[in-house]
Amino acid sequence: MKTALKTLAGICAVFFLLTGVPALVLFNVERKAFDPESYKQAFEDQRYIERMPGVLANALHTSIAEDGNADPYLKALTVEDWQASISTLLPPEDLQTLTEGTLDSVFGYLNGRTNSAVISIASLKKELSGEAGVLTIKLFLRAQPPCTVEQLLQIGLGLIERGDILLCNPPEEAFGMLAPVIESQLQTMIVNFPDEITLIPGTKSGTPDDPRINLNKLRAVLKITPVLPLIFLIGITILAVRSFPDWLKWWGWPLLVTGATGFIVALIGSPIVGRVVQGVLQTQTSGIMPPILMSTLREAVSAVSRQILKPVALEGILLGILGLGMILVAAYVVKKDGTPLPNK
Repeated sequence: MKTALKTLAGICAVFFLLTGVPALVLFNVERKAFDPESYKQAFEDQRYIERMPGVLANALHTSIAEDGNADPYLKALTVEDWQASISTLLPPEDLQTLTEGTLDSVFGYLNGRTNSAVISIASLKKELSGEAGVLTIKLFLRAQPPCTVEQLLQIGLGLIERGDILLCNPPEEAFGMLAPVIESQLQTMIVNFPDEITLIPGTKSGTPDDPRINLNKLRAVLKITPVLPLIFLIGITILAVRSFPDWLKWWGWPLLVTGATGFIVALIGSPIVGRVVQGVLQTQTSGIMPPILMSTLREAVSAVSRQILKPVALEGILLGILGLGMILVAAYVVKKDGTPLPNK
């Protein structure tokens, strides 16, 4: 009977080892993969902040294209035009603030704190309303084909009345005349320019079609992954522990091996964890976020995986130290009492 119980306890110990390390990793995936701070650090380390003009340009272009009341000039601007303008207008510190605000908004939505995600463009709006905005428009016009005679006549006769900025490159001497017109038209556009652009609309929030429902189910499973190895540890206790040295030995070895394995995984497992997080993002958030932002987040995952594995390494060290301590105490107790240590 005792042999059978110890055999079952040994099986529980094996299953504890098999589930303990994955539980460590998956639990921290849930904690860190949906924490905006992990991505802020990754964006800064990998210089992904430089890609935010592209994300904002795509969001602006889509928003303006869907707005029937948007200014014709704004509708004529391409994604590339917006990206070049944003890169020119926003200094690095404003770009970093915009990036961090966007990540806070996106993960606020995914974590259920808000019902939509937005990009604040207040800093861009401020820059557009000043001299930098006028200069940007002039540079954009410089990149257009030369104005025809008819377009020059329109500039002289109809531009102010129609409120349109013609998409052509006027002669140098015409820019003096255009400057006040551009400034006036720019101010008119800025008045109707939004303070934020919606990345993820809240139309499905709180409905059966809310895309976060399945994501929350998966995250709930990840949160309780440590319960499974704990069950096996309790099984070991029930089946094999009959004394204090028994408890020290039967818990000490599994904890030591699990902690050491977890620490090794934390050192070399970044590519594997990165694939796990990529898989979660791909399957659970596809269709929620704009593709360009989704692509940028997936590329940042390799750096985020290192953020995830930092607590795994620390927890592995703590478990290993705890297990080793229990084994040493068990050996000391047996030596002191003169009783033989039970076989594994």
